[in-house]
Amino acid sequence: MKNNKLKVGQKLANPSKDDLYVHPYARAALCVWQRLRPKTTYINTKFLDNFYRPPLRLVDGGSGTFYFFNDFQRVDQVLRFENNRDYPCLIIPESIKDVQQLAWIEVIDLMFLKGIHHPDLFNALKSTAPQSVICQLMGIRCLTIKGYCHFAGISQSSYEYRQCKFALEDRALGIPQSMSWLSGAP
Repeated sequence: MKNNKLKVGQKLANPSKDDLYVHPYARAALCVWQRLRPKTTYINTKFLDNFYRPPLRLVDGGSGTFYFFNDFQRVDQVLRFENNRDYPCLIIPESIKDVQQLAWIEVIDLMFLKGIHHPDLFNALKSTAPQSVICQLMGIRCLTIKGYCHFAGISQSSYEYRQCKFALEDRALGIPQSMSWLSGAP
């Protein structure tokens, strides 16, 4: 991944032919996004003219290799459902700061989706995300439960209720730690 070009280029790429990888600075954000995102239905845009389809932003890695770093839902759909035809792409110069911010915006956007488990998302942001990036995107000084709840538009009591409910359900439905009962031995 080189930063030898300073202007944006355009390309029609076929994700089944070109090597498309997650950008190293977006890998952690993609993992969190994949683990916590609610399942959504696919909106079929493959029959739209390429001019009207939203382009993917990619970084040129050289030798026909490209790296994506945001719009995870769109990349997932392109790779799974639309990989048999060309797709419009913007080839941009690499900026590590922008790559990180755009990747973590995808995760922060999960806060506003219905059915998201906020305690898991908060813990993932706290343990995995670069704190300076998250705090800058959320406009806070330090990532706390109170700040998270305010940004997400939920009450702290709702957050705590979900946290306790999940812990109780997990304990009630979990498999016992000791598996000695399977062997029939006392």
